[in-house]
Amino acid sequence: MLGITAIIAVIALMAAMGALWMVTEAVKKIDGRTRRTVDNQMKGIRNSFSELAALTQKNSKTQEAMVSRIRDLVKTREAATVELEALKRKVDAMNAQPSADSAGTRRRA
Repeated sequence: MLGITAIIAVIALMAAMGALWMVTEAVKKIDGRTRRTVDNQMKGIRNSFSELAALTQKNSKTQEAMVSRIRDLVKTREAATVELEALKRKVDAMNAQPSADSAGTRRRA
């Protein structure tokens, strides 16, 4: 009996080792497939981030150009406002002076 039990134990050990080997191979295959899937998805995400970084940089340059243009427009507007105020003062000064025609007309009357 002891011999038969030992043979059954050896067969069971061999079956267990075979099962472990099969499971190890299955895990290797699953790991390889998972890595390929993750790598493909990560490649897409990396490309998306690269495109996003490029668009952000382009947007930043456009924004800087717009800020520069707005500053130029503000300076131009301020200069125009100063010039307009000077013209208003001249017009007010001209309106405040009696004209020669109106003074002459008043004397005749």
